[in-house]
Amino acid sequence: MLEAAGILARLDAIMRELAELREAVVSALPTPPAEVNGLDVDDLADSNLLDTTAAAERFNYDRHTLARWCRTEALGVRRGGRWLVRPEASAAPQWRLIGPSG
Repeated sequence: MLEAAGILARLDAIMRELAELREAVVSALPTPPAEVNGLDVDDLADSNLLDTTAAAERFNYDRHTLARWCRTEALGVRRGGRWLVRPEASAAPQWRLIGPSG
């Protein structure tokens, strides 16, 4: 029984050393930028988003097209049952490739 207690004490010491080593390695790593699905968290702030109606007026695209791009191309996010569009051009390369709806 004494042998088992010694083994457990040694395992506890090893686990403490590993935890300290892990903490040292983690603290040495750079902090990664906060991302959600490849998007910066700031990109999804309410002040940076347009609803599909406002985006349709601003960019001259049908709001249903914008909603589809939100779903399929990660153009925006859905909040409260509404699609909110990220207006920056880099988020929607197809805006430059496809002409606006008539």
